[in-house]
Formats: sequence, structure tokens, C-alpha cells
Amino acid sequence: MNLINKKFKTLDDLNEDIFEELLALLKMHSSPCFILSGGNSPRPLFRRISQHNEYFKKAIFVMSDERVVDIENSSSNEGEFLRLSNITKDNLISLRNKKIIQKLNDISSYDLAVLGMGDDGHFASIFPDCLNTSEAINSQNNIISFKDEHLDFERISLSLNEILKAKKIILIASSKNKQSILTDKKSLPVHHLLNKSSNKIFIFSCD
Repeated sequence: MNLINKKFKTLDDLNEDIFEELLALLKMHSSPCFILSGGNSPRPLFRRISQHNEYFKKAIFVMSDERVVDIENSSSNEGEFLRLSNITKDNLISLRNKKIIQKLNDISSYDLAVLGMGDDGHFASIFPDCLNTSEAINSQNNIISFKDEHLDFERISLSLNEILKAKKIILIASSKNKQSILTDKKSLPVHHLLNKSSNKIFIFSCD
């Protein structure tokens, strides 16, 4: 079973394709709403946005997850996105916002979600074997906190239910190991994502 929808030579090429998709959505919608992942995979995308951020003045961004650190900390996904993209804070719905649940409830759908994945089969901050993993995968809540001691930081994550509000999902599998996980028979978080979004998820890969 081959799940790879698009294969690219480099991570830059992969992110360029996603950037072109963002531009296409900007032409179709006056105020598009995007979910973006943190981590290494989307950094080239953030830099491309910074080169043309005048196009994104009416776009709304939500990060898939955030570490509970100061936004100036290098480990902050939201901070890194703002620094690399030069997008203003007004265009970012922060997961730290005290009214985040209501703000997410006000979003009926996202035009695109771009997600990365880990070598352990996690996406966003939905890791296997955490106390709230099942809640993050199965509940109707839109945001979940993770405070497990084995994690490097306390984290906030969009739930799978919230991510499924996206009309289209791109999952970046940026290594052969990650690609092999996708066809593994284990029940990892990423497999729940694949099963519940099979009609709208597209897997982008590069080696």
C-alpha cells in the first residue's frame, strides 16, 4: 500500500509546492485560515511566507501545537513562526490566548492544515503513551494540554477533532523512516489521523 501522494527531491521543493497552494487559496478566499506545524519540516515554508508576507495580511494562522515556554524562547513554535515568517501577531491565533477555546469554536473550518510527524508516530503534540493521548484522539474538545513528565516541555495541542475541521490536510513525511511508519500496523497517533481523514489527507515526502 503506497500512501505517498507527492514525492519531492528536497524539503525546499516540498515546501515550495505548499507555498504555491497557500497562494492559490489566498486568491480563492478573502480571509483564509491555515493550521501550520512547528518543527524542522515547515521552516522553508515560513521563510517563503516572509518573502511575500504582503499577500498574507488577511490570512489567519493557528499553530498545531505549542510548548509552554515564553514566546521569545527558541523552543516556541509560535515564536519561531513569527520570527521566520515576519507575520504580525494579529494574524496568529495563539494557543496561549485565554479565550482560545472560544476563538477555535468560532472557526467553522480551516482551508488547509500542514502537519509534520515524528519518528514515534506523533503529530502536533499528540504523542503515543501520554495520559491525554486518547482524549486528544477521540474527544470533541478542540485543545488538549500535555503535562507528562517524560516530555521535554509541557505542551498545548490542537485535538484531532479540531484538525479534522480542515478541508485539506498535508502531512509531511520527511524521511524514509517516517514513511515506513505510515504503513506500520501499530496504532500510533498518526494512524488515527490517516484513518479519520482518508478522504482529504495528502502525504508529501522527500528523502
